[in-house]
Amino acid sequence: MRVKYTLWNLLMFNVAWFGLVFIGNVFIPIAAILLGAQLWFFQITKNEIILICLVATLGIWLDFALISAGVFIFPDTDGIPFWLITLWIVFAGTIRHSLAFLANSKILQFFIGAIFAPLSYLAGAKLSVLYLVPSWGFSYLLLACLWGPLMLVIFGLSHWLQVEDESHVRSL
Repeated sequence: MRVKYTLWNLLMFNVAWFGLVFIGNVFIPIAAILLGAQLWFFQITKNEIILICLVATLGIWLDFALISAGVFIFPDTDGIPFWLITLWIVFAGTIRHSLAFLANSKILQFFIGAIFAPLSYLAGAKLSVLYLVPSWGFSYLLLACLWGPLMLVIFGLSHWLQVEDESHVRSL
């Protein structure tokens, strides 16, 4: 049964990613409905909502810093587009579900973050939804250096909040 939930979460994220990247802000209500359905379906805890908020905030600030440093340029906006903010929130909803297989391996967390997350940005650049000012190679290396450690932080937060959830349940 857990596999079915994991696949649903992965499918939801991919639909949101493609919709937000290809359609942009117009897709935000659909992405919100998908996330809302996930929140209801998984009956997530208060601490998972906190995790989603923390991860999304970290990611939004990271992307904002990269925009401010001139690494990214998004057409049609001077800052971070709303669809990207939404994508960060949706991504944060995968940490304890479709990405849960990473929870027990810091090596996997680091390498999955360092290898695959930068590819998402490169795909966005290939689709012309963002422009990478430095070369693609430099951008990939920079993103890999940021995303590897970021995934360790994200899963550290997830673990800490999960321990908080378990200790709260035991005290009741």
